[in-house]
Amino acid sequence: MIDLATPPVLLDETQRLAALRALAVLDTPPDPALDVITRLAADRFDAEIALISLVDEHRQWFKSRHGLDACETPRADSFCAHSITSDDVMVVPDATADPRFAANPLVTGAPFIRFYAAAPLIAASGHRIGTLCVIDGRPRAGFTLREADALRLMAGQVMDFLNSSRMRQDQRISQLIAETTTDAFVCSDAHSRIIHWNRAAEAMFGWPASKALGQSLELIIPNRHRHGHNSGMERLRLRGPTKLVGKTVEVPARCKAGHEFPVELSLGMWPAEGEGEPEGFAAIIRDVSARKALEAQRAATEARLAQQIAAIEASDDGIAVTDAEGRFMFMNRGHATMFGYPDAESLIGQPWSVLYDEDNARHIAEVAMPILTETGRWRGEVQGRSADGSAVEQEVSLSLSADGGIVCVTRDIGSRLVMERDKARLREQLMLAQRQEAVGQLASGIAHDFNNLIAAIAGTASLLEGVADDHVRRHALRIQSAAQTATGLVDKLLALGRRAPDLKPVDLRAILSSVRDLVAPSLTDALHRIEVDRPPAPVLARADATEVMQVVLNLALNARDALPSGKDGRIAISLLDAADHLPAGDVLVGSLPTGPAALIRVSDTGCGIDPDDLAQVFEPFYTRKGEAGTGLGLAVVAGIVDNAGGAIALFSRLGEGAVFEVWWPLQSAVSEQPSHSIVEAADADVLAGKAVLVVDDNPAVVDTLVAMLEQAGAEPGPCLDSADALAAVEEDPHAWSLVITDYDMPGLNGAALARQLREIRADLPLLLLSALPRAHQRRTGEAELFDAVLGKPASMDALVAAARTAIAAARKRTV
Repeated sequence: MIDLATPPVLLDETQRLAALRALAVLDTPPDPALDVITRLAADRFDAEIALISLVDEHRQWFKSRHGLDACETPRADSFCAHSITSDDVMVVPDATADPRFAANPLVTGAPFIRFYAAAPLIAASGHRIGTLCVIDGRPRAGFTLREADALRLMAGQVMDFLNSSRMRQDQRISQLIAETTTDAFVCSDAHSRIIHWNRAAEAMFGWPASKALGQSLELIIPNRHRHGHNSGMERLRLRGPTKLVGKTVEVPARCKAGHEFPVELSLGMWPAEGEGEPEGFAAIIRDVSARKALEAQRAATEARLAQQIAAIEASDDGIAVTDAEGRFMFMNRGHATMFGYPDAESLIGQPWSVLYDEDNARHIAEVAMPILTETGRWRGEVQGRSADGSAVEQEVSLSLSADGGIVCVTRDIGSRLVMERDKARLREQLMLAQRQEAVGQLASGIAHDFNNLIAAIAGTASLLEGVADDHVRRHALRIQSAAQTATGLVDKLLALGRRAPDLKPVDLRAILSSVRDLVAPSLTDALHRIEVDRPPAPVLARADATEVMQVVLNLALNARDALPSGKDGRIAISLLDAADHLPAGDVLVGSLPTGPAALIRVSDTGCGIDPDDLAQVFEPFYTRKGEAGTGLGLAVVAGIVDNAGGAIALFSRLGEGAVFEVWWPLQSAVSEQPSHSIVEAADADVLAGKAVLVVDDNPAVVDTLVAMLEQAGAEPGPCLDSADALAAVEEDPHAWSLVITDYDMPGLNGAALARQLREIRADLPLLLLSALPRAHQRRTGEAELFDAVLGKPASMDALVAAARTAIAAARKRTV
C-alpha cells in the first residue's frame, strides 16, 4: 500500500540540496526584506501564517516566518516537501480531508493547519529548493488562478531577492508592495532620509511622494518622540541593540494635518556589503486608529455593562425583564428576595402572574396592561404574593420594551406603609397634645385675670367678717362662699389643658428619627437639611413619648423657621449622655437633673435670637414670627420639660443660629422645687408693727392686701409699679420687714424684682402672691428667689401664715 503521508524523495535530490546550499542562506539571521514579503503574503491572502520554507535533507527551515514561532520542523511532517515535487502552486483546501495530511501532527496539533497554498522557489538551476507558502487554521473552498498567480509572483520575488542584487530586489519589493498592500511602506537610507514612499503612505500621512522623498523621517514622527527616534537610529547605525527591528510594535505617528494617530510598525533593515553601518531601513505601517477606537469603545461598553449589571444586582429594588409572552428572562437578586425566593433561577421561564394571587393578577391584567400597551409605561401600587403565601406590598413601575417584553422595577413599600400609618397616628397625637396645651395656655391667661378679681372680692369679704354686725357678716360669708366656688371653677378651667402623662420606657433615639422624618418633608428650600446624630445603643427614659416628641418637634420646627431662605441652612439634632456635658448657655427652664439624664441638643444655623429676648422666649404668647406664630410653642415645651424634672439651656448669637439643650431625666420625676409649704401661724401678731411693701399692678388687689395687712397689725406700703418698689427699698433697705409681690407685672416682673432686691438686701423676706403660682415655679431659679409662694385668692389667715413662713425662711437662709 502506498504511503501518501510520507513526502517523496526527488530523483535529483542530491543536486537539489546542492543548489540549496549554494545560496548559503540556511541558518542565517532573518532578513527584513524577506520578512516584508511574508508579511505582505499573509496580508494579501488573509492568512494567519506565511513562510519562506527551505526544504533541507531532514528538515524544513524557515528563512522568514510570519505568524509562527517555530524556525523549523521535521521534513517528514512537511507540507512543502510535497509541494516541491511540482512547479505548480499546490493548494490544500482542507488538510483534515486530505489523506496525505489528515494525520499530520501539524494538522492534529499546533499550528492546526487546515488550509495550505504554496508556490515553489525555483533556483536559477531549475531545482525547487523550497516554497513560499500561506497557511490558515480555517479551511477554504478553493484558491483562484489569480491568487495562484500572485503567490507564484511573490515566490519569484523571493528567488529574485536571493539571486539578484539587493538594489534591484529592493525595487521589485517596492513595486510589489505598491501593488498589493494597503499598508504604508516607507524606506529610508542610513541617515533617515526617505527613499521610498508608496501610495498607501501618501493616503495615510497626507504628503505626496514628491514632497516626502528626500525628507527626514521626522516628517511623520511626533515632536516629543524625535529625540528618542534619533537616538535609536544612531544605535542601529552602530549595530547596537534595538527593540524595534524584526518586531511589530505600536507607536504614535504624525500626519500632515498635525494630529497624532496610533500605528502598528514593523521595522526591518538591510546591511551594507561587508562591515559598517546599515544601508537603509524598511517599515510597514498600519493605521490602527479605527481598531483602537473600536477596542476602546468595546472596553467602555463592557465596563459600562458590567457596572450596570453589578448595580442592578446590588439594588434593593426588584428588577425583572419578561419576554413578549410575559415569562421572566432576567431577574436580579433583590426581586427574588423580595418575594421570598433564595435566587432567581427558580423563577426564570415562569409567567409574571406566579407572583400574584388571582385578584391582583387580574387587576394588573385589566388595569395596568392596557395602559402599558397604549402609553408604554405604567406605575402603581399592588400587592404581590411571596413564596410562603404572605403579602408583599409593592410599588411597581412597568415599561414596554421594543420586543414586546416588559421591564419591571418594583419596591417593597410594606415598611413605608407601616411608617406612614405610624406617622399619621403620631401627628394626630401631637395635634391633640398641642390643642390641649393651647387651651391650657389660654385658660392660664384667663385664670390669672379671674384670680386677681376673686382675690380682691374674697379679701374684701374677709375684712367684712370682722365687722360687729351680724347682717354684714352674713353677707360677707355669702361673698366668701361665692369666691370659693369661683376659685373652684378657675381650677377646673386650668385643668382643661392638662393631660395625664402616659409614662413608659421610651427609646429617645426613635423619637429623634421620627422628628427628622416629620420635619424633612417641610424643608422646601433645597439648600436646607436636617441631620440626626444618635448613639448606637438604645437610650431609654421613662417618659410620655408624645410629650418628648412634642418638645423635640417644637424645637426643630422653630429651627426650621429660623433658617435663611435661599442660603445654606442646617438643623442638627443630637442625643448625648448629659453626664459628659455642661450647658452651652444659660439654664432658663427647670434645673439640671442630679441623676442619670440624656441631653437632647437642637441647633440651627439660622438668624439667631437677640440677647435681650433670650429671657422671654419661653413666656406664653411671646413670638418673633408675627402673625405666623402663636407664642405658645416654647411655653408648652418649658412646661413639659419642667414637669418631667428636666431643664432647658439656650445659647444664641444673632446671625449665627441658636442651640437649645434639653436635659431629660432617664427616670420619671416630679419637679423637685424647694418647699414653700405654708405653716398656719400660731401667733396672730406676727406682722404687728412690721413695715410690709405690697407690689401689684392691680389696684383692687393692692387695696385689699393693704386692708388685710392693716387688720393684721402691719404697716403696709402700697406700690402699683415694681420700679417704684425697687426705689423704695434702695432708699432704705432695712425699713422693710417683708415684700409681697405679684409675678406678672409690666416692666420688672416678680422674678426680676426679687433678684434686684436680693442684691440690695440678701436677708429681705420675699413672698410671691400670684394668680398662677405653679407656672412661675417651673422656671429655673425663680422658686429659690422667694421665701414663700401663695396663690390668689388668699384669706387673711393664709396671708398671715405665708408671711410668717417667708420671714422664718429668710432668717434661716441668711444664718
